[in-house]
Amino acid sequence: MPPRRLTLKQIPASERPRERLIQEGADSLTDAELLAIVLGSGTPSESALQLAQRILKECGGLDALSKMSISELRNFHGVGDAKAAQLKASLELARRYSISNNQDSERFNSSQTVFRHFRGELGSKHQEEFWAISLNVKNKLIAKHFVSRGTLTSSLVHPREVFQKAIRDSAAGMIVVHNHPSGDPDPSPEDRKITLILSEAGKLLGIPLLDHVIITKGNYFSFKESGLL
Repeated sequence: MPPRRLTLKQIPASERPRERLIQEGADSLTDAELLAIVLGSGTPSESALQLAQRILKECGGLDALSKMSISELRNFHGVGDAKAAQLKASLELARRYSISNNQDSERFNSSQTVFRHFRGELGSKHQEEFWAISLNVKNKLIAKHFVSRGTLTSSLVHPREVFQKAIRDSAAGMIVVHNHPSGDPDPSPEDRKITLILSEAGKLLGIPLLDHVIITKGNYFSFKESGLL
């Protein structure tokens, strides 16, 4: 006999997944309850929660569910194009977060690490971009921030804009990064001027500038390695 479908109005507010998430936090919900929120609604014979429970049971859990294609997700009774897309999008976000979280745990204790991390993001850009990296006391990434785009000048990269982000992050140190689309990583006179300004500002604020790394597609320049910082 199929399970009796309960409408949301028939379920006590304290037991509804969405209300529980708002009141108690996401970590208090089961996998099925979180999945029910993503699905949004059930079928004529099942609530969203019952549908989520059945999906997890039939596929064998979240790991198997995350590997399914849109067409495979549509094979579940009650899952059409819209629900399959919602499921796939939420699972893809979780996958990307996992990758990002693993990368962010890396220690930025060398210019080579900075180069490896940013080469794919900045190495092939056709315009200069300036980024700031906030680090904790163990040189692990707290956050990375886009600062500006365009040919670097001291007016384009102002210490106030750079260190405002570091202060907000409670950073213990900072590394700045930008790319040279020309392919030549050697610093320009303006690059040197900006580095000096940021270094002095970092000393005053107690957030030292640990390095300034210039990145190209296949090479990099480090102010620290070169003894200029």
